[in-house]
Amino acid sequence: MQQTGSTDGSRVFQGAIADGYLAYSDAYTCTMYVVGKGKSATTVTASQKTIAKGATVLIEGTVLDQSPGQPGTPCVSKDSMTLQMEHIHIAQPLDGIYHNETITGVPVTLTAIDPKGGVAYIGNTTTNGYYGTFNFAWKPELEGTYQIVASFAADGSYGSSSASTAVEVGPAPQEQTPVEFPAIPDNSMMLNTILAAVIVAIILAVVAILLVFRKR
Repeated sequence: MQQTGSTDGSRVFQGAIADGYLAYSDAYTCTMYVVGKGKSATTVTASQKTIAKGATVLIEGTVLDQSPGQPGTPCVSKDSMTLQMEHIHIAQPLDGIYHNETITGVPVTLTAIDPKGGVAYIGNTTTNGYYGTFNFAWKPELEGTYQIVASFAADGSYGSSSASTAVEVGPAPQEQTPVEFPAIPDNSMMLNTILAAVIVAIILAVVAILLVFRKR
C-alpha cells in the first residue's frame, strides 16, 4: 500500500501484508511499524518420567511471549494486556497506578495420546499471569508410554503454540503380604509351678536334715 500525507509528498507511508503481519514505514520519521499477533512459545514437562500405574504425575510448563519488544515475558489475557505493556514499556506499576489490578494468564489445553493410540482429554488450566507457568496433576489409567501435549490456542494478541513430553507408566506395585511369625507359647504358668515345686522340695529337704541332726 502507499499513502501520501501531504500534497507535496513530504510524508509517505509504504507497506505490505505477509504471513498475517502488516509492515509499513514512515518516510517522514524513518520508522518501521509491524502490526500483528505476537508469537508465543509453549513448553511442557512431567515431574516424573516414569511412574507406577495408579500414581499421579504433575504436568508443568510455560507459555511465553516471543515478540521482539518483550521476548520471554509471560503471555497474558486480553484484559491484562494494557497493564502488562504499560509495565514493560513505560515502567508503570505491575498492579496498576492505583495498585488494585491483577494480571491474569492464558488458557492451556492438555491432552494425551495413550499407549493404544487413543487421544485422551486431560484438562484445562490457566497460566500464572506474572510468571507464565502452569501445572496440572493427572493420573494415567493404562500402562505404557503416554505422549502429553500442551496447547495454547491463538487469541487476539498471540499466535498459537504447543509442545509435548512423554511419561512411562509401569505396573502397579504389588501388595506386600505381611509375614506371620509363629506364636510363642506362654509357659510362664508352668514355670511358676515348677519353681514353686522346687522351692517346696528344698524346704522339705532342709526340714528333714534338721530333724536328723536333732535326733542325734
